[in-house]
Amino acid sequence: MSRASLREFQSHLAQRLTAAQSGQAPSRWLAVMAGQWRLLLPLEFSGEISPMQHCAPLPHASPWFLGLASLRGQVCGVVHLGRFLGDGSNGLTPQARLIQFASALDLNTALLVDQLVGLRNPDQLQKDPDAARDVSRPWLGAAYRDAEHNLWNEVDLLALAENEHFLNVT
Repeated sequence: MSRASLREFQSHLAQRLTAAQSGQAPSRWLAVMAGQWRLLLPLEFSGEISPMQHCAPLPHASPWFLGLASLRGQVCGVVHLGRFLGDGSNGLTPQARLIQFASALDLNTALLVDQLVGLRNPDQLQKDPDAARDVSRPWLGAAYRDAEHNLWNEVDLLALAENEHFLNVT
């Protein structure tokens, strides 16, 4: 993707995010890729999106906790979402982005995702009744299929923000 088209995509996505959060659009989720996972992050609990920043590593932290970064003057913990999900991905792509938790969740944390896919609304996806719920990941919500039959998992960011494993970075 060229720089011009990436800027255009980011601009368009920012406009749609603003419209969705103000209730002017039917979009409900921000669709992202984290490793091999296709995830749906609820817009109401998703915060600002930033390019990857330098992280100050935290000694003895879990491999999925990348460290601390300053995002617009706010110190945030950075979690590599793919690694947290057990995906062994290590490399960062130019499309990688940090998605902060919404201020309503009162958690200074950003999730590193490999790629922003766009906005999704319930009309674009069908709930997958055959997908088994993973009890070891209680913050993973319903599973959906898109028109190409790709599996998407909804992430309950409120449940993730309260999850003991997620909060214990060492």
